[in-house]
Amino acid sequence: MTEYALIAAATMSVLLFVVLFRRATQDAREEAQAGCRGLNDAGDWWEHGSYVSRAVLQQIFSQDDENFLNGEADPGTKFFFRRERKKLALRWIERRKLEAAAVMRTHRQAARGAEDLQPSEEMRLLLRHAKLKIMCEALAVTVWLAGPQSLHGLAQRADEIFHGAQRLRQAVRSRGDASAQQAQ
Repeated sequence: MTEYALIAAATMSVLLFVVLFRRATQDAREEAQAGCRGLNDAGDWWEHGSYVSRAVLQQIFSQDDENFLNGEADPGTKFFFRRERKKLALRWIERRKLEAAAVMRTHRQAARGAEDLQPSEEMRLLLRHAKLKIMCEALAVTVWLAGPQSLHGLAQRADEIFHGAQRLRQAVRSRGDASAQQAQ
């Protein structure tokens, strides 16, 4: 009987955690989606990198401002700063997830019409996309629980995976364009 109670409590705890996490990140998700609606095509993200620069990434996940506030600010300012930085970090994560999903969607559409798909390249791209999604979810949970400070390394790794997938996609596409020109 005790085992069932523990299993039920663990299940309820996990369910409560998921509900609270989804609710807390809903604003960031909605704002990122609204910001992306105005863009013409996912290809715009892909061709030009990202609308979020690496400098912004470094500032959002940096420990520097936190260290400054610990020495200079009152508790109310610290609370406000941490809350706003958490929102910024969650928006950055949601934007990355949306960019990656849009890129994969356009790649799938292009791949449907391709004559010479390279299964190994397609698999590498799929695995990078899956790795990015998992890393973004882990980063979002960690930001939600502990805040973005000191997560610079993990955020930078997610950004590197995104840019690596970007380079791989461009190489696959350029190889496909060259094949199409040779066929003509």
